[in-house]
Amino acid sequence: MKIGTLASHSALNIITGAKAEGFETALYCTPDRIPFYKSFGLGDSIIELESFDELLELDLSDVIIIPHGSFVAYIGADRILKSDLQIFGNKELLKWEEDRNLKSQMMIEAGLNVPREYKHLDEIDSPVIVKTHGAAGGEGYFIAANKKEIEENLDPSKKYSFQEYIVGTKIFTTYFNSIAQDRLEIFGADIRYETDADANLRFDDRPSFIVIGNLPVVLRESTLAQYFDMGVGFVNAFQKLVGQKLVGPFCIETIIDRNQKIYSFEFSGRIVAGTNVWMPTSPYSFTLFGEQMWMGRRIALEIKQLMASSMLDEVLR
Repeated sequence: MKIGTLASHSALNIITGAKAEGFETALYCTPDRIPFYKSFGLGDSIIELESFDELLELDLSDVIIIPHGSFVAYIGADRILKSDLQIFGNKELLKWEEDRNLKSQMMIEAGLNVPREYKHLDEIDSPVIVKTHGAAGGEGYFIAANKKEIEENLDPSKKYSFQEYIVGTKIFTTYFNSIAQDRLEIFGADIRYETDADANLRFDDRPSFIVIGNLPVVLRESTLAQYFDMGVGFVNAFQKLVGQKLVGPFCIETIIDRNQKIYSFEFSGRIVAGTNVWMPTSPYSFTLFGEQMWMGRRIALEIKQLMASSMLDEVLR
């Protein structure tokens, strides 16, 4: 079996991890990106596509696909669910990630402390962050103080959700739920840097939330223990609501306010770009494995162990 992914988002992480565990690799790449990925020595992995849509037309019976944020954005959860792709992870979780109503249901079932969601504009009585649906890296988000500001900035062609705006430090904690080892692992944490929303100098009152990169963060251990409990709740909620075991990487996206209260406002049901800051290892993965272990390698190691125990078929949904 080969391990493959689209040439975007966290492909360097995934492909180098697969190679480290001895797998053949397939990096599905559009012509404009080939020179970039060749510059990292990945030319032997590249399979050229004119567009990422062509992926669904290929015979991928010998490829395990690792989904990431760009994969979900370009292909879409509905088409992924209907496809015959062998996905490492849960296709269903990608659907729950893309739909904000399902996303809120999952987080509430997990017992997470979720900021208030407003169903109607007339309910809004506090500052809100307005979000578009889907995995778009923060594009199209904006903050509004009231109903009037929201109405002035909505795009009629898009679907939105309205969430109470919490002031605090944004922490994105990544987990790995191992079926082979029957355990939940905290992998690492990061902070996303969002264009001019994180700038010190501004000349307008409308910040942009498009993610441009990630910064590593190491949490206080007492706080990290709380995040572990949150991850356990999330795994249990997924099994209860979907009827499947949660497989592999996921991320709970939070804000910690000045009272050290943790609010969970999003989740991602696959590898996130924040794990790229922990190549070749994170303090948590190193503590657990005693060697360098980045997320791409952790995924490949899990696949290898599942193959060895004849359990792989039950997680390729």
